[in-house]
Amino acid sequence: MFKTNLKIAWRNLLKDKQFTVLNVVGLSAGIACAFLIFLWVQDEMSYDKFFSNSNSVYQIMEHRKSGGDVKVSDESSGLVTDILKTQMPEVKYAASLAPPQWFQKFTLSVGDKNIKATGQYAGKDYFNIFSFKLLEGEKNKVLPDKNSIVISDELAKKLFGTTTNLIGKPVRFQHDTTFFVSGIFEEVPYHSSQQFDFVLPFEYYYSLHNWVKSWENTGPHNFVLLKKGADIKEFNKEIAGVIAANSDDTTRTLFASKFSNNYLLNSFSHGSQTGSRMEYVRLFSLIAIFILVIACINFMNLSTAKASRRLKEVGIKKVVGASRNQLVFQFLFESIMLTLFAMVVALLITIFLLPEFNQLTGKQITIKFEPQITITFIGIALITGLLAGSYPALYLSKFKPLTVLKGKLTTSVSEVLSRKGLVVFQFTLSAILIVGVIIIYRQVKFIQSTNPGYNKDNVIRFNAEGRILNSEDAFVTQLKKIPGVVNASYTWHDMVGRNYGDYSISWDGKDPTEADYFEGFGGGYDFIETMGMQMAQGRSFSRNYGNDDSTIIFNEAAIKLMHLKNPIGKTVRYLNQNRQIIGVVKDFHFESLHEPVEPCYITLENPGNVWDKLMVRIKAGNQQQTIAAIRELYENYNPGFPFTFNFLNEAYQKQYNTETRISVLSKYFAGLAIIISCLGLFGLAAFTAQKRQKEIGIRKVIGASTANITTMLSKDFIKLILISLLIAFPVSWWLMNRWLESFAYRVNFNPVVFLIAGISIVLITIFTISYQSIKAAMANPVNSLRSE
Repeated sequence: MFKTNLKIAWRNLLKDKQFTVLNVVGLSAGIACAFLIFLWVQDEMSYDKFFSNSNSVYQIMEHRKSGGDVKVSDESSGLVTDILKTQMPEVKYAASLAPPQWFQKFTLSVGDKNIKATGQYAGKDYFNIFSFKLLEGEKNKVLPDKNSIVISDELAKKLFGTTTNLIGKPVRFQHDTTFFVSGIFEEVPYHSSQQFDFVLPFEYYYSLHNWVKSWENTGPHNFVLLKKGADIKEFNKEIAGVIAANSDDTTRTLFASKFSNNYLLNSFSHGSQTGSRMEYVRLFSLIAIFILVIACINFMNLSTAKASRRLKEVGIKKVVGASRNQLVFQFLFESIMLTLFAMVVALLITIFLLPEFNQLTGKQITIKFEPQITITFIGIALITGLLAGSYPALYLSKFKPLTVLKGKLTTSVSEVLSRKGLVVFQFTLSAILIVGVIIIYRQVKFIQSTNPGYNKDNVIRFNAEGRILNSEDAFVTQLKKIPGVVNASYTWHDMVGRNYGDYSISWDGKDPTEADYFEGFGGGYDFIETMGMQMAQGRSFSRNYGNDDSTIIFNEAAIKLMHLKNPIGKTVRYLNQNRQIIGVVKDFHFESLHEPVEPCYITLENPGNVWDKLMVRIKAGNQQQTIAAIRELYENYNPGFPFTFNFLNEAYQKQYNTETRISVLSKYFAGLAIIISCLGLFGLAAFTAQKRQKEIGIRKVIGASTANITTMLSKDFIKLILISLLIAFPVSWWLMNRWLESFAYRVNFNPVVFLIAGISIVLITIFTISYQSIKAAMANPVNSLRSE
């Protein structure tokens, strides 16, 4: 029986090559899309899950009461881990971290080799909490004192040419401090949200910056490994009041969040995790389902369009004793066979497109035929085959033998409605995707074109290190003499994201029960001018006014928060020092447009801060020559330090990499959905033309023109598309409004979007069905009426 069904299925597929090709194209495209999305989702879901004890690793965060809302921060005091480890029995290990995001690359030297590398400062228990693989050294002993350094195997090869017998070897850090190798770890996996080349002791960082272990200041990231069986809810209750118990601050409470969840659930609202990357995982999972369903509907429509060609086959089989179950099995067998073939094609398409897909998504996905992936691929194909083939199988197997042998196939109202309903459903999903693509594209363009409040173009950034670190003013003076340099200054802030902030600002009338966070920008003279910021009131720092060390500048958001009227000349307290407000700078975006502009201050910084970065604005046009001159000055001024830099606008755009990639991918997916939908519409048009061929013949005999016939056949499809648009528009409006809510600054939902989407789909529909309609209208009526 199996062999017989196989032969019949194979002959039927070869007999109608157009049907087979259309179905294979539609199904393979849909399955390939689902495969790619599955691989992307699996990759996203795997971040930080590779640690052996990932279910017990938690990051200590803070709820902060501010402005009537509860905000969440992943930073806290460096004292937190000391308290938790000694006072909380549930804590097995605890470590503070000064993360790589705080720093640009450091210079490590061995002999005459000077290598730029990404580093972080971590507590002694760091490698007990995070099970990065150690090739040399023991996790309990790799950070024993302030003179230790743990390096990756790749960095070890660059510095020493080997990864063995390196314990105790000296490494010069920034040409001023020597550390000794205490461990070698295997290069950090791609699926780790923490990426670094070496680790230095947190105690060393504390020896340079004692603010990290102050209850009043925040910044360090704190992690704990809880003992087996620890109740996280009870633990969170116990640690909530730690800050209040050790300081006068009652506005901040601690809580622990599972570290392996933070990559996907990295957005917070009113103190609760709300999604962020997880929203995109759900979105693309839904798109994969949409496209698979559209492909299945396409298969159903093409199969029912072919039904009239198999009437006699069904009738004869029923006459000779075939049961309906046998016929259902045969048609399902054909469907699954076709789907399995489409799966093979889809797999080849996936392998072919994967390098380009990786480039679009910024991933390093590879296909490994492990049991989970193999089962998933086969499962997708089988489910698709059963779903796609079920309706045609039930539809074809129900006909009565006498009726089908006479060739009289009657179509009930319910069958017509179900078939048309499938088309409406298809194009409703397609319309939703088109509206989504337009909105995402407009939002991404809005992000890229919005003025952040400063001029981010033609600005390069590089570290102040070595000799420059204590003589920034002198070095800036030399920079300004280079032809092509417009202006230059230094700052401890990257201008992108949150780098440094505190709660140390106080003023007359401040509510003591509120935790008011201010982002801090320490800079030199000409910092405001170099960045192209605009003053709303007052002035910027200037040597013409004597010493500005005891002055401060706020942005408009800060003045609004403090409810200060006529702020120029008023005094605030900053780090227990009185500061006079000399200016108010217009609001500028130092975070992405997902966030509203937060309060910030700018102070005149004394040279020598180890966080300092040089900001240099250069003229457009001759950038290479200008940068080459800056490099020469830097290397002559700072021998032994490799010159590395980046453009500020690149760092700014990097904040929106996810949205940009989503925009590009959604265009491809929406286009694919439309193509597959059109294949189904093409099949339904062929089915309708075939069903009405005698009616068309009679109409032509009595004088109907080709245009009349074409219009008659097309108008029903246009009605279906208009119905799908009426359903799709409110649904897409609701969905895209929810997505736009994640941005504090966003485009308006213009009705023109619906007009563009509607016209596009109608034109695509007309183009798709015109071939079948014109073909039927131009057919010779004698051929269709000959049998009457």
